[in-house]
Amino acid sequence: MQDHQIRPPSLFRLNEVTWVFQEIVNTYGVPTYKEVNPSVFAIVTFPFLFGIMFGDVGHGFVLFFVGSALCMLSDFILARAPGMAAVLSMRYILVLMGIFATFAGFIYNDFMAIPLWIWDSCYQISEVNPEANHDDMYEHIPMNAVPIPGCVYPLGLDPMWHMAPNELAFNNSLKMKLSVILGVLQMSLGVCMKALNALYFKNRLDFVYEFVPQIILLFVLFGYMDIMIIAKWTTDFTNKESLAPSVITNMIDMGLNMGAIAPGTVALFQGQQAISILFVLIALVCVPMMLFPKPFILKKEMEHHD
Repeated sequence: MQDHQIRPPSLFRLNEVTWVFQEIVNTYGVPTYKEVNPSVFAIVTFPFLFGIMFGDVGHGFVLFFVGSALCMLSDFILARAPGMAAVLSMRYILVLMGIFATFAGFIYNDFMAIPLWIWDSCYQISEVNPEANHDDMYEHIPMNAVPIPGCVYPLGLDPMWHMAPNELAFNNSLKMKLSVILGVLQMSLGVCMKALNALYFKNRLDFVYEFVPQIILLFVLFGYMDIMIIAKWTTDFTNKESLAPSVITNMIDMGLNMGAIAPGTVALFQGQQAISILFVLIALVCVPMMLFPKPFILKKEMEHHD
């Protein structure tokens, strides 16, 4: 048999659970023969990230209930309505999305935009001016929430936050930052799969000129942003909230202002400006390293073989 360089086609042994995840991956690109199949990881990461974005106990349970009903009644439905086959193929992913959305809903303490008071709040409410006269029943009475020392809410967000004037800003900030952290972790997983493929196929070019600069670029920009988010979360700004820096502003200042700390705020850790400058310089080196060496090396190799 004549030797050739044609790679064999991909064969995926699928079942009713894994089929839909493989279809999702195939819409972006079909893994080639012996490559790492991302659909294996997508079985967990896809519904989990959906749950993080959806995050509602009520709506998540509805998804879980519908998916569970389709799983239990699939044979009954298919026998009487064969046209429902496409809908039934989604039943397992609906169950998983419902489970993770319900879990994230408990973390956000959100049941169809209503907080769940499962446990007592760790904040004590008191009226700002108890001696004031409130004749109007519709008058807004200013309240003050004081944290109870040593109290930690057992699961998720304290429901008292849903009564705060800055509730929307706080919740949006929390969900956005959680999504950024988890998104960077997922992107890191994808880049590491590229490295495993390059090592398995002994493709030095892909490893050195794609994986290495990509993972470094990811860490010095978005990984660094995750570090700043966690550093801000773990820094106590009690009674000095105005000094808390904006992570987005810090990221913009990395490129436009040499990492300088915005006036009126403080650094999140020692040497932040120097680290920001260093990471920007590293990022500037990584971009041309990804773009230029590999095409020129391949061109030179083809000319040499010709």
